Amino acid sequence: MNPMEVERMLARHREWLAKRPRGARLNLSLADLQGYDFSGADLRAAKMSGANMSRAVLVETNLSEADLFAANLERADLSKADLTKADLRGASMRGATLAGARLMGVDFRGGALMQASDNGVGFGGPDSSGNKPKANTSGADLAEANLRGSNLTGSNMNGVNLAGANLSRANLTKVSLRKANLAGADFKGACLRGVDMSLALIDGADFQGADLKGAILEDVDMDSANFTGAELFVDVASFGDTVASILQEHEKWIKTDGREGTRADLAGLNMERIDLSNKDLSGANLKGAKLAGAKLQNSTLVMTDLSEADLTGANLIGALANGVNLARAILQKAILTRAQLGQVPLRGPDGKPIGRFWSASLAAADASDADFSDALLKGANLIDAKLNRARLVNANLTDAKMVNADLTGADLTGAQIPQQG
Repeated sequence: MNPMEVERMLARHREWLAKRPRGARLNLSLADLQGYDFSGADLRAAKMSGANMSRAVLVETNLSEADLFAANLERADLSKADLTKADLRGASMRGATLAGARLMGVDFRGGALMQASDNGVGFGGPDSSGNKPKANTSGADLAEANLRGSNLTGSNMNGVNLAGANLSRANLTKVSLRKANLAGADFKGACLRGVDMSLALIDGADFQGADLKGAILEDVDMDSANFTGAELFVDVASFGDTVASILQEHEKWIKTDGREGTRADLAGLNMERIDLSNKDLSGANLKGAKLAGAKLQNSTLVMTDLSEADLTGANLIGALANGVNLARAILQKAILTRAQLGQVPLRGPDGKPIGRFWSASLAAADASDADFSDALLKGANLIDAKLNRARLVNANLTDAKMVNADLTGADLTGAQIPQQG
């Protein structure tokens, strides 16, 4: 388009924004605006769907609520631009620079693709050559961008720089953020279900109250970020092929009574926040494993060795753990409501009971502040166990061995306690 014509249209758009009679809403739909400089312009609510603005300069441009559906913004400079509530569905922003941009409430749905390129970050489908852009994880820049409340569902954001960005309450369901720089980013209240953050840098990132169910966090330093109140149970895949393979072999071992597969040996491994709910880990070796915050709800842990394991804050609700070895384990603030930690009848070579039982052991375990409400601990070994401030409401402790067990401040309402003497 002729630059003078564009300038006249911009002037009339300013009049329209001011609600003056001679004003007219800017309509540059399908216009060829390659390389145009719109720096600092007020393009609020402008119609620019399908426009070609590749390599355009839009530094500090106000594009809030603009219609940019299917627009071509490849390699455009949108530094510090305001794209609040803009419609970017299907827009191609391959290689665009968005450092410091405001993208609050932006809609990237409908096949919108965000991916790194040599000069920035791309959103959109096919590039100008008609080819779907391939992932390139270098140089993407969305540092300190405001994406609060934005919908990024299914986007490819591998290698993107989101350091210090605001993604609070954003929808990042099934987004790929592999090798992304998320240092200091704000994800408070965001939906990150199924997100892949493998190898991402999350130093100082804030995930308070975020939903991270099914997230993949392989080789991520979980201790470097704030996950307070987050719904976070990490998929087995996050812990690499080795752990997944060991669990698969163990499943075979269980199903074939040891004829096939191999008993799981995960002793000492760091599997914090892993989701092992409904898994059968009977007989597995998890001695000294780091399972803080793990989800073991309704899992089967019969005769499993969890001695010296760290299960701080773990969820073992409804776990079947008769005969489990939790000696010297850390169970602080763990939830074991309705869990069964009773006895297993021993059987001879012919498979018949021999009249003896193997009891669950929590000897010298630290279960301070743990919740054993409605749990079965019949015959369990609780010698020297720390149960101070634990909830044992309606727990069955019949025949349990409780010599030197610390019950200071424990709630024993309705519990069945072994007879003294």
